[in-house]
Amino acid sequence: MSTRIPFYFFTAATLLLSACAGNTPTPIETPGGEETTASPPTEEPASTSTPEPSPEPFPEPEFLFEINPADDPMNTPYGVALDQGGNLYVNDAGNNRVLIFDSAGKLLSAWDTLGGGEGEFTSMGFGSIAVDSQGNVFVVDNGNFRIQKFDSGGNFLAAWGSEGTEDGQFVRAIGIAVDSQGNVFVTDDGNPYVQKFDNDGVFLMKFGGEGRGDGEFQHATGIAVDDAGNIFVADYQSRRVQKFDKDGNFLARWGLEKVGNGLSGTPEGLAVGLQGNVYITDYLNGGVQVFSNQGEFLYAWGEAGSGEGQFQRPTSLVISGDGKVFIVNQDNNNLVVYQLP
Repeated sequence: MSTRIPFYFFTAATLLLSACAGNTPTPIETPGGEETTASPPTEEPASTSTPEPSPEPFPEPEFLFEINPADDPMNTPYGVALDQGGNLYVNDAGNNRVLIFDSAGKLLSAWDTLGGGEGEFTSMGFGSIAVDSQGNVFVVDNGNFRIQKFDSGGNFLAAWGSEGTEDGQFVRAIGIAVDSQGNVFVTDDGNPYVQKFDNDGVFLMKFGGEGRGDGEFQHATGIAVDDAGNIFVADYQSRRVQKFDKDGNFLARWGLEKVGNGLSGTPEGLAVGLQGNVYITDYLNGGVQVFSNQGEFLYAWGEAGSGEGQFQRPTSLVISGDGKVFIVNQDNNNLVVYQLP
């Protein structure tokens, strides 16, 4: 089990930041909210205009299958990435390794040497993974306070980082994303900045800082970059997603919707998919919420549980060009695969 989960439950039970509120935290709202006194209804004249039709609901994605090798099961996986050939790379964090599957879920290979040397891994029990357009694979190796870069065959290419809070250093690196230019962005839930590196690990810039104001972070987790270079960052503790331009300038923020059990959402991982929509996992409640690129809520799906296609602490997710969504279930030790309509 991830060592950061107890911290999650503490923060999730005590903090909430509404997407449309100011910088002051507000207490978590209980289901049903506060009682209100409504005025007696007043009779209005009958309308002579034709009401506008309600928008068509979004069809729910179709569950396809689960991925988990029965003869070598995963242990608290966290990150997932997809290369242009359709192969999946999974950071099987509890086993300190990277697993490679084809798009049908067949295990192809594993990079599974424990340690601190080149190409070895020591995980804190979480950490993301990303693939660039050239097929290079970037792995958050947070127990060694570094990022490692490999080619698609698992050959070690480079590593960068050390323990600390200076530029290019990490405390608890967690999220990673690559833009169309090959630049690498890393979140750190122990050092509240997004750091930007070139493809070989040279530090370029950082943005953020600790706080609840626009552009600040409390517990940054997932990160994604769209085709225009906009950067989306999930902040678990502040319960919001923030959008930045390619230079790290703040653009917008929003929180998850209350769906299903009516409890406030807890964003963990995110991905940009078809039409630039932003797909966000709800870590504690289970499920996925979908927003437009500007933060308008579109729809949600999924429920918490251990049954087929259900979610138990979903973390990272990735979307293929043909609309398949691969979602990591941290506590169910598997990936669930859905087809977007």
